[in-house]
Amino acid sequence: MLLVTFSDGRETRLGAVSGDFVVDLARANDVFEPTAVLPEMRSMTAFFESGPRGLEAGRRLVDSAAAEGPEANTRQLQPVTTRIADVRLLSPVPRPRRVRDYLTHIDHYTGSFGRDAPPPLLQFPLSYNCNHEAIYGPEDTIPWPAYSDQLDFELELGFFVSKGGRNISSKNAASHIAGISIFNDVSARDIQVFEMGAQIGPAKGKNFANVIGPAVLTFDEVNVDELDVTARVNGEVWATGVAGAASYSFEEVLAWSSYCEDVVPGEFIATGTVGGGCGLELGRWINQGDTVELEAEGIGVLRNRIGEREIVPADAGLPTYELYPPRFGSA
Repeated sequence: MLLVTFSDGRETRLGAVSGDFVVDLARANDVFEPTAVLPEMRSMTAFFESGPRGLEAGRRLVDSAAAEGPEANTRQLQPVTTRIADVRLLSPVPRPRRVRDYLTHIDHYTGSFGRDAPPPLLQFPLSYNCNHEAIYGPEDTIPWPAYSDQLDFELELGFFVSKGGRNISSKNAASHIAGISIFNDVSARDIQVFEMGAQIGPAKGKNFANVIGPAVLTFDEVNVDELDVTARVNGEVWATGVAGAASYSFEEVLAWSSYCEDVVPGEFIATGTVGGGCGLELGRWINQGDTVELEAEGIGVLRNRIGEREIVPADAGLPTYELYPPRFGSA
């Protein structure tokens, strides 16, 4: 099942993709099963928490909507199905309770830094906590912070947690995973490398923008070993990869995430850049005005334009920060 969060011009809705249409699940519930009010059809996180029950009900509603056709309306004459081209897709969970990004593709580390993986990465995936208040969705403009000269995309996948837990074993982790989406871990490389030289972070190098979308493919339909991903810049293919090439599986990442700490419904856990999946590894850099497209088979295309550098007041920041750090990878 392919789930989306969309705006119909008035409010945010939960939908399921059916061909060229999106089925509004709450409206479908009102029309086709009015005696069974299902609150999980009204938001993505509630749908995740409902687990198998929500999946079964959602598929039933999509089948009913497909059989009825695009003419189906609620008693208030609101459409049950709408062409995808006529709605605005948002990030699947516009404000997740938490977002973490793990490094699971060791070849991304070695390709980025030109050295062997450190001992911790050989034992468990490493992560940083993302800014969950700076989440962008499909077709949003990615901001270019004033403090950076060197912006980069990162081709990643990630998953949403369905039911929370603690100390979840990898063999039971699949039942806690709602589905997967595409993640663009946008990075200001110059200041990222500069600040992480202090053995802390990343902070300013990452906190300004993370992009999730355009949809969530439920985990029961995911074949990780055959899930191809592609990055294009202005229509040119820059990178390709396979999700199954990671050194740690989705289930292992969730097991480590929940080790001696809680994971919560609706949180997003990214699984890191595929090998060769960013400009840093390729020696190529995106520019203001570029269009970046990250595509994953079965999920769709996460497309965003890179915005202009932010103009800030003269007294913004700190006077002790006077110069941009040198461009990473330059002489």
